[in-house]
Amino acid sequence: MQTGKRLFGVVVLALSLAGCFEEASFEFHEPGVYKGKTDPLLKKAGTPELESQLQARLTRIQTDR
Repeated sequence: MQTGKRLFGVVVLALSLAGCFEEASFEFHEPGVYKGKTDPLLKKAGTPELESQLQARLTRIQTDR
């Protein structure tokens, strides 16, 4: 009976540890080169419309302090 409990314990331990396994994936980056998704806000950067929106947001946030 004791051997059956030990075997059950080993099986439960093995199954619980197998659930924690995660395959590693690596991404190699080059210095100074962005390889991520393009940011849709970059098209608007520097436009008067975006600048006014950002200024209004900053004013709203800073005035309540």
